[in-house]
Formats: sequence, C-alpha cells, structure tokens
Amino acid sequence: MIVLKFGGTSVGSPDRIRSVAHLVACIPGRKTLVLSAMAGTTNDLVTLTQLITSGERDRATRHVEMLRSRYIDNVVPELFAGHELHQQLAEEALTPILDSLLLQTLNEAFTHNDEKQILACGEMMCTALMALTLQLYEGITPHKLLALDFMRITHEGRPDIEYIAQRLRPMVEGVRDAEALFLTEGYICRNAFGEVDNLRRGGSDYSATLIGEAVQAEEIQIWTDIDGLHNNDPRVVNMTSPVRRLSFGEAAELARCGAKILHPACIEPARRAGIPVRLLNTLDPSAPGTLISHVTNRDMIKAISAKDGMCVVTLLLKHLSNSDVSTGQFLITLTEAMHRLHIEPDILMASGDGYVIVTEEDSGAIDTLIKEMTPWAEGSVQSDLSILAIVGDMGWHRIGFEARILEAVDDVAVRLICYGTSSNSIDLVIATEEKKRAMVYLSDHLFAHLRTPGPEVL
Repeated sequence: MIVLKFGGTSVGSPDRIRSVAHLVACIPGRKTLVLSAMAGTTNDLVTLTQLITSGERDRATRHVEMLRSRYIDNVVPELFAGHELHQQLAEEALTPILDSLLLQTLNEAFTHNDEKQILACGEMMCTALMALTLQLYEGITPHKLLALDFMRITHEGRPDIEYIAQRLRPMVEGVRDAEALFLTEGYICRNAFGEVDNLRRGGSDYSATLIGEAVQAEEIQIWTDIDGLHNNDPRVVNMTSPVRRLSFGEAAELARCGAKILHPACIEPARRAGIPVRLLNTLDPSAPGTLISHVTNRDMIKAISAKDGMCVVTLLLKHLSNSDVSTGQFLITLTEAMHRLHIEPDILMASGDGYVIVTEEDSGAIDTLIKEMTPWAEGSVQSDLSILAIVGDMGWHRIGFEARILEAVDDVAVRLICYGTSSNSIDLVIATEEKKRAMVYLSDHLFAHLRTPGPEVL
C-alpha cells in the first residue's frame, strides 16, 4: 500500500484534477489517495464563516452563490466537457454540499461546530469530483473512504491513533483487489464528541501520514507543485537546490520552523511507523523529489527555514529578601501560566537568574504573562523577530558547524543562538527586517557548492 496526498494547488483546476487522476492511475499496486480542497476554496469557506459570525447574512448568501457558480458553472462543465452524464452526476454530488452552506447563512445560532462543518466542505467537493474523474477518464471506480468514519481526535485535540487504526484497517483489508484505489478526504475528522472537526490548516499532510501509519503503508507520498524540499526558501533566495535525502528529525525541524511544504505535525506518525515519506512534484512527476526516512547523509548542513512573527520574552528574577519562592518553584509557576495562556514556546532557556522565551507574538497573552510574573521577575519583550533554523546532521561534538554558521552572519545582529535538543538544528533569532539578508548570506556561505541538482534518490 502506498498513500498519496495531493495538495490544493495540485488539484486547483479541472486540468490539474485530470492530471492527478492520470498520474495516480499509472502508479501500480494498492494505493490510498488523500485530497485537499481545491486551491482557494478553504479561504473562501473561512470568509463565509466570518460573514455569518458577523451577522452579514446577505453577503454570506452572495458568497455561497459565488462558490456555487464557480463549481457548477465553471469547474464541472470544464472538467466533464462533452460528457453530460458525468456532468449531471457531479452537479448532483456537489449540490447538497452547496445547499448545506446556504442553510448555514440562515443559522441564527451559528456555533464553532457549524464553522467546522463549513470548513469540511472543500475536501468533500474535491473528492466527489475526483471520484467521477477517475471513473470517466481512467476507467477506475475508487473505493470511497469517508474521513469522518475513521479519523478522530481526542479531547486534547490529538489524533486518536488506536481508533483510527481500528476503524480504517478493516475497511482497507476488506478489499482484496491487488490494484485497489481508495479515495478519502484530508484535513477533516471528528472530535471526541463525534462532531465534525479538522486537523487545522495543512492538516491533509497529517491525514496522509496518520493513514499511512494505520494501514502500515510501504511509503507515503506528498505531492506539491515544487520539486521536493529546497535548501532555502525560494521566495526569499534566488538560487536554491532540492535536498534529496533527509532524516525524520531533520524534516521535523524544518517543518517546525516554517518549511511550507510540510505540516509541522505530519512527520511523527511516519517516524513512529518507520514509513518513508517522499515529497514529489505534480508538475514534474519524474523529478526525484525528497526522501525522508531513518537514513540521511551524515555530517552536513542540509537546509534553512525561517519562522516569522516571533518575540523574545526575558524574565529576570528579583532578589527579594522576603521571598520564599525557589528557582524551581518559579519555573513551575511560569510553565503553568504559559499553558493556561496558550503560549507555546519555540525556545525556552534559563541562564543564571534569567529566563528567555521565544514564542509567537500575542500581545494580550504576553502582557498577561509578564503581569502575572511581576511579583517575582522583571519582564521585557522584543518583537518583530524571526527564527532561522539551520538544519542537518551536525552533533555538537563535531567541530566546525557553529563557526561556519556564525561566519556567514557576522554582519547580522543575532539576538540568540541555540543548539536544539537533537543534533538536527541550530536556531538563530534575528530581527525580521534582517531575515532576507541573513538567509542569502547563509546560502552563499553554506551551499555555494550546490549549484547543480543533487543525486537522484533511489
């Protein structure tokens, strides 16, 4: 079994949907196809929820009719041109979904759960179109797996691993066909109460790796519109090269710090199950892409990723003669407050009587944290910062990596440098306005020898 996930841009137009259907049909063996919503649809659905929440019912109704026109009057006729039966079947499949959106515009008691039901509609429409496309153009009738029948999260919002496997595995194993194609929605799930929910933005990657783990897949393939994961952000740096091989740990670090090609949580299910993940290019299927597995090229820096919108919170303990709070007790108080305020630190460091927290900017939560810590510590905040993660196989005992990185940015003010808990990354915290310059310097210094494509992955 191979799991194949295609993102929104890969299925962003009728031509793309047909191309994906043909690509999947040419892959031999049993496979599960996981789809995102067509590009732009989730954004439109988010806008719809905002219009309903703000009470703009007329605008919300017009917004649904705009979606209906796009799908029924444009996508469907172009996708099934000259095939009236399939065009009719597509309209019949999409109309109930679009009608449900229209009903939500009249919902006077609109809740967060209703919002989640709306956001699920993009994936549902895309899989309905893909099923008919496979039938018409490739002669394949896929076995439809409804994500809401097997994908579930716990009360804490984490995937219910045992439940997913227990529900999904019999569905797949019950089909004996050696060339069976299963089709399901990414992103959407149910919560512990049985309500429609989702795995958050980018969650289709997560769906794919959770499915791969549940069915013990041989490989998970994530198809996007670029050739694998590059050694720097091509939107910032002109000359980048694909990284052909990464370890699970290296890929997780790149995803954590902003690599857009990967959902931050999606690597863990594949790592747990030891299933290779291959990042491939829908526009160039023959390109080798990037292979993520337990195997990696040793003793080298692989890539750089950046995460914006960060701030540094510094807490300096007060020396109070009447204070009976120990350093350990203060740390417990601090972490409990961060948990309550939903502050997720990317970096948490202690040095002497000071604590440094690098986290996403949220002025309300940060201000509250500093106020709550005032009896024991003086707090300050630096905003408009970015984390640059330099990722590779570079344990602290291997001499030279830190020096090469710091040489590259010797003309950039670095607020903080941190060796991660693994040997996979070194993080730099810098002003966001310096990010582009730092990324270019790092590329020139670390990857100047990589101006030709790397070796193909076997």
